[in-house]
Amino acid sequence: MEYSVRTVKEADAASIIELLNPIIQAGIYTVMDKQFSVDDQIDFIRGFPARGIYHIALDTYDKALGIQDVMLISTSEVFKHVGEISTFVALDSHKRGVGQSLSRATFKAAKEQGFLKLRATVRADNPLALAFYQSQGFEIIGTAKQHAFFQGRYIDEVLLEKFVE
Repeated sequence: MEYSVRTVKEADAASIIELLNPIIQAGIYTVMDKQFSVDDQIDFIRGFPARGIYHIALDTYDKALGIQDVMLISTSEVFKHVGEISTFVALDSHKRGVGQSLSRATFKAAKEQGFLKLRATVRADNPLALAFYQSQGFEIIGTAKQHAFFQGRYIDEVLLEKFVE
């Protein structure tokens, strides 16, 4: 499978929604419970923080195979070195190296932008995401018990972190 990784553009909004909404609809990979419109995604891209990172993996037909972003965890100066990372890979593109390619680009950009540490928050019942982040060098630092109330039940979330090399 051939694909490229680059920074997200407004023109990617529809392709991102085609990737993201089925993941949300599946109800097992994320605690996001609302699907998004193309306009929602355009607003997100336009409002994306200057010190953020937003990458997309695209196939040769410009179909989004994965997205990954990093945003500051806080606007406070004391946390200016810490970013929160999120990764979404198309349901039909798991285990094909898409997440790994996104991570390489993201880790490079994170270092260039002065991030020292990246943090991820993952559903405890999502072993694919936990394995992915650990394969990228993230370490589990704790579990937030009953952290999300999703579809009528509480879900634990695992906190992971990685120091940017």
